[in-house]
Amino acid sequence: MMIATTFTTELSANKVQVELSSHVLKQLLKSGLLHAEDFKCLNANAKQVIWQALLVTSIDNKENHLCA
Repeated sequence: MMIATTFTTELSANKVQVELSSHVLKQLLKSGLLHAEDFKCLNANAKQVIWQALLVTSIDNKENHLCA
């Protein structure tokens, strides 16, 4: 199931609303191209999807950086 989320990014004095799939959101967060401080949740659904994406990407990043 593809869940789309909407977020706002501040560019100077302008704001842009963009909708993208949760998969793309996770890829952007995991790659470091997008950070949680760069956007805000516009509704409860977006907040839930974003929190889930942040949790998943933080877990993935921890597993990739564990020392053996």
